[in-house]
Formats: sequence, structure tokens, C-alpha cells
Amino acid sequence: MTSAPLPIYYLGDSHVRYLKKAAKLGLLAPHELSGVEVGGATAVGMRNPNAKTNALGRFRNWIREKPRTAIVVLHLGEVDCGYVIWYRADKYDEPVELQMDSSIAAYFEFVDELLDLGFRRIIITGATLPTITDDDQVGEVVIKRSSITATQKERTELTLEYNAALRREAEARGLPYVDIDEDVLDPATGVVDERMRNPNPKDHHMNGPLAAVHWSHRLHEAVATYQKPVRAPRTWTCTRETFLKAYPGHSKDMPEQMRARVAVGDVVSGDVAGEKGQYTVIRDARINGEPHPLLSMLHTHHYGPATRPARPAASAVRPLGRLLSLWRRGESRPPQDAAS
Repeated sequence: MTSAPLPIYYLGDSHVRYLKKAAKLGLLAPHELSGVEVGGATAVGMRNPNAKTNALGRFRNWIREKPRTAIVVLHLGEVDCGYVIWYRADKYDEPVELQMDSSIAAYFEFVDELLDLGFRRIIITGATLPTITDDDQVGEVVIKRSSITATQKERTELTLEYNAALRREAEARGLPYVDIDEDVLDPATGVVDERMRNPNPKDHHMNGPLAAVHWSHRLHEAVATYQKPVRAPRTWTCTRETFLKAYPGHSKDMPEQMRARVAVGDVVSGDVAGEKGQYTVIRDARINGEPHPLLSMLHTHHYGPATRPARPAASAVRPLGRLLSLWRRGESRPPQDAAS
């Protein structure tokens, strides 16, 4: 495995901004993130070199000279599932399933092209679930998509089917696939949880910081298949009542899921991944031994100096080690009567 953190390149539609947000917040440390965001890009449009967005050409031009050792993250499909598949099915009087298959096929034609170019560390990510409700009437994207009659529930179900197909195709090529569907779906309604909607009613993208936290958590799992994280375990003892957070910011503005109270004397443990302003970025965070997988921002000045986890006392392990050593050399054997 490469020792230096591999760069992560993204290629996708406007929803890659969650990855960019994650990098800006320090959530992807120690990896550097860069890439190409093409608003309105579709998977099915990658078959069309004359597509308005020219996403295929822009992706090709940007990635062509990049090192093949990098990790490439692809994020497409929201525009397909939220609009294009329905529009084309109606226009050409074809089943929605046929249009979905066409989109998936075009998507993986580009994946195979990247593989042929020598990019072997590719991560496929699920299309973003739709946030536009049946009652939304404002916003540029809402107005542009107003010609389709599919409900939010129908668009969500199609996106889930689409993502299942993405997973199958990725696994068939031995590539990791991740999504945040379970993290953001409200099981009671079958659509995106209200908390994930953008505070701006005109913006069809998800709540940026919340989506960034979920995506960074899932991406770290996939990145680890290509490069294991360097372990740097530390423990901190809290000296001032504070919060362990999922992203930088004031705790009062965060949902409860994105913060956990830490009292004076509590012990926080985790692997150091980097620094972000006044925070230490950690992975696999625990408070008094209880895991908090989404939380990674530790307010450095609210704790005593970081220490390495204590090793077992030598006196506790030496007798056992000595006994095992003697046993292997045949110098210590069970009594004859005990063995019979």
C-alpha cells in the first residue's frame, strides 16, 4: 500500500458539492480532494458527445493526465432519476425501466473507459435521493422539472432501484459502492427525512453539512479498501465541558445526532487524522468507550494533552509469555497423569 495519502478525484453532477463540503470541513482528512463538478450532468448523457453540459468531454479532459494511482469517485444519477428518465419515457412512450437500464449502461461505459485508461481505484456512489416534494413550487430546478408528474415517492423508489443497479454493476467489476440512502431516508414516509432538506426552499440540494458528514463517513469505508488508514490512537481527558461534533460550528445549531456532550473528566479516544482550525480531527471516536462513528471534531483546547493508549502492564503479560515460550521449546509439559 502507498504510504502517502492518495488523492481523491471526483467526477459528477452538482451533488458532488457534498464531497467538496466534507473536504472543506476537514472530514476527508488526510486525503486531498479535487475534481470536476458539472451541474445538470446525466449518466445517460455520457453517450452523447453533443450533450449541452458536455460532461463527458469535461471529465475526459480533466482526468486524462492525472496519476493512475489516485482514487476516483463517481457521483451521477440524480438528474436521471429525478427528471430525465421520466421525461424520456413519456416522450418516447417507453417503459421507465428501459430508460433506467439505458442510463446505467451509459454510466458504466464511462466506468469501463476509466478502467481501460488504468484507473483501478474507482468508487461508485449512489445517486442522491430526491428532495423536491410534491408541493414545492419555487426554485429554478423545480420549475424546469415541473413537466413530469412522478411523485416524490415514485422518484425516490426509482432512485433506490437505480442505486441497487449501480451496486450490482460495481460489484461485478470488483469496485466498491457506497450510498447514504439508509442514513437520510425517513422510513415512516419513504422519502428523504425533512432534516436533510436544504434550509433554502429554492435549493434542491440536501442540507450541506449534514450530507457532508454522512458521505464522508461512507467514503472512508470505501477508501479503506484501497488504502488502509494510518493508525494514530490517542486519548484525551476533558478539562472543560464541551461537545464532540460531526463538523465545525456552534453546537446549539446542530441536530442532536451531530453532537454529543462531553463532561469534565470524560475520556475521548480515537485515531488522529489531522487538524482543522481549533479542532483535532479524529476517526472511530469514543466517549468513555462508547462509539460515536459520525463525530470527528474534538475541540483541542477543551482537553488535556493527548496521550497514547496505555499498554498492558509488563508484569501482567510476562509470565504468560514466558510460559508460552517454555511450552514451545518443550521445557514445560503437563504432568503425565494429567495428560492420561
